[in-house]
Amino acid sequence: MCRFSPRALVVASFFSIAAVVLAGLSPRPAMAYPDRPIHLLVPYPAGGPNDVIARLIANKLDDKFGQQVVVENRPGGSGNTAVIAAARAAPDGYTLVLPAMTYAVNPSLFSDVGYAFDQLVPVSIVTQGPLVLVAHPSLGVKSVQELIALAKAQPGKINYGSGGVGSSPHLAAELFKQAAGIDLRHIPYKGTNDLIADLLTGRVPVVFLSPLIARQHVADGEVVALGITSAQRSPTWPQTPTIAEAGVPGYEMQAWYTVLAPRGTPKDVVDKLSEAIAEAVKSPDVSSKLETLGNVPYGSTAAEAQAYIDAESKRWHEIIRAAGIVPE
Repeated sequence: MCRFSPRALVVASFFSIAAVVLAGLSPRPAMAYPDRPIHLLVPYPAGGPNDVIARLIANKLDDKFGQQVVVENRPGGSGNTAVIAAARAAPDGYTLVLPAMTYAVNPSLFSDVGYAFDQLVPVSIVTQGPLVLVAHPSLGVKSVQELIALAKAQPGKINYGSGGVGSSPHLAAELFKQAAGIDLRHIPYKGTNDLIADLLTGRVPVVFLSPLIARQHVADGEVVALGITSAQRSPTWPQTPTIAEAGVPGYEMQAWYTVLAPRGTPKDVVDKLSEAIAEAVKSPDVSSKLETLGNVPYGSTAAEAQAYIDAESKRWHEIIRAAGIVPE
């Protein structure tokens, strides 16, 4: 009969207990991403281009992942509030943000935006789109050349409006001023609704608008479409010349929209999101809706998005400095 000494029994018991503890501490199989709702932050109020694009993407990702993608509008801070919230979120892929080009521009406009580029990682450039230069009929111009001639005859006396300092309409106008050699007076607004109200009364007779907003007002004859900011004419605005062909050679400006995640988000999660977004924007129904808005579906990789944002940040920094816009 085999007997164990008391010492042997103690040692055996120790190793048995240790085995149980270690088994409890061993890594458990990772849950497949995503296994709960994703929050997509939008830096602007509902109804604007960012919001519309975000909801188109969210609906597709819902179907793709089998998890709800919750769109949260967090306006404020010239688009910075939502970006700051995303930068401070856990880097797990469950908090994303969909800013416009202001993300790359604001650090050149404000002394403290509350975030740094190294706090966020680009997931995808979702879509790009031009703006439409419109004028109120009371201004008496029907072409880009006529607007330039009037502005040169009345330097600094013609108002143009935008949704705020650093917004894409503001930057489009500053680039236009530099390229055309004219002086227009900037009237910034806190939102699109007040801007449109003053545009339709002629208080701010010149505005660069998103095609989404411009279309109905042009169709109703409330404003005149003078030019479009893309390099080529838009298929959805075939009768509107580009600003370049209308008399300002080399002028081009595209508004763009990107999805970002907190820095440190696992690469496989970023890649999965990037692929899903590209699939979404290139699907027939979403691409058709984006084109109706005047946008071009993009759906870039994360690496392409990083290179694009770096280039845009440098470009607009130089334009802002040339315009003499001092960081606030």
